Amino acid sequence: MSDLANAHESASDLIGIEALVQGTPVATFVIDSEHRVTHWNRACELVTGLPAASMIGSSDHWRGFYPAPRPILADYIVAGEIEQAMACYEAGHCQASQIVKGAYEAEGFFPVLGDGGCWLYFTAAPLYAPDGRLLGAIETLQNITGRKQAELRLQAHSDELAQQVALRTEELQQRNTELVDLLRERCELEERVGTANNVAFSAMSSMGEMGVLLHAMQGFNESATAERLAGVVLDALAKYGLEGAVQVRPVGGVACTLPAGEPQVEAIFRHLAEMGRIVNFHRRMVVNFPQISLLLTNLPQGEDERAGRIRDNVTLLAEAAEARLQALHNETGRQAGESLIAGTLDEIRDLLGQLDKRQQSSLTGSRLAIHAMEESLEKLFVHLGLTDQQESELVATVRDGLDALLEAQSGQGDFHQVLSGITRRLGSFA
Repeated sequence: MSDLANAHESASDLIGIEALVQGTPVATFVIDSEHRVTHWNRACELVTGLPAASMIGSSDHWRGFYPAPRPILADYIVAGEIEQAMACYEAGHCQASQIVKGAYEAEGFFPVLGDGGCWLYFTAAPLYAPDGRLLGAIETLQNITGRKQAELRLQAHSDELAQQVALRTEELQQRNTELVDLLRERCELEERVGTANNVAFSAMSSMGEMGVLLHAMQGFNESATAERLAGVVLDALAKYGLEGAVQVRPVGGVACTLPAGEPQVEAIFRHLAEMGRIVNFHRRMVVNFPQISLLLTNLPQGEDERAGRIRDNVTLLAEAAEARLQALHNETGRQAGESLIAGTLDEIRDLLGQLDKRQQSSLTGSRLAIHAMEESLEKLFVHLGLTDQQESELVATVRDGLDALLEAQSGQGDFHQVLSGITRRLGSFA
């Protein structure tokens, strides 16, 4: 077959896909083996802004995508230069189709399209005649600007999150470094304080047992009587799984033993009071303080660490109860002292009130006596028949005495004012 016949047959084959190209909403164009446009559908016009009339028959299809002439993906496929096509796009943006053999797909940003450019996803595949001749290539275009913008926003958000994670990771690493330093310092401190501090730390690390102790101390604060306090101690021992008894001996009060009503327990406690602070014999243990004693009868055996924690906790329990008993005793003494002071103030207030009344009465009596003496002197002068000189001397003597008496009364008036003020102030305490 001649080249002219082959050309006519190729054009005929390409014309046969007209209905397919024009009927799809996807932007599609076709070029022949000479790189001339044979089909340019309506969707392609909308994407590129170029009418089909100006494109069909030309080789200027590059104008729809680039500002200067250059091959597009369909050109590379027709020319068999797919390796050059792969090099023209960013890494990973052009690859072989997983569906159509010989087809390739790519994506890219085209600044000349639309307002500010757009992203296109495009595929190109070769077109063959029934006898295997290459007729040309078909290429489809999809506007993926919205998706790419979403991807870019997502990437920006991802980068921001990654930055925040990096910052947070750096902060956590810094905190971790600080915690490691603190832990190292703590370990060094624990090594210095020795076995006693290790035992105390082991007791503190047992949250359940420490919780019992803290709950008991709260109960101590709410206990107003020795009997109530003894009950709190016995409840705490039960929560530790311990059996035994407790006796409290408040200063100036009556001893209370729980469980009550067991004479042999009373005798045991009388004997225990003469023993040391802490006595341990097999499963029995005694804890003694001046106002409280504990007797335990079932310490755990074969559990040295737990038994050690229990001994520490029970000792702390007894010590806290002892402190609360002393506080109750001090409170009782304080209340008694306040009552005594209040009674004494009442007596002093009454006594000062009586003194105040007597002082007022004495001042009134003195004024009356002076007035009466003045009247008597006037009458006496009439009957005595004294000379003028004698009367003058007698008047001078009397006047000196009255002046001294008035001065004494003035001092008593000042004392009376002070006494009255003290009486008023004491009255405010009533």
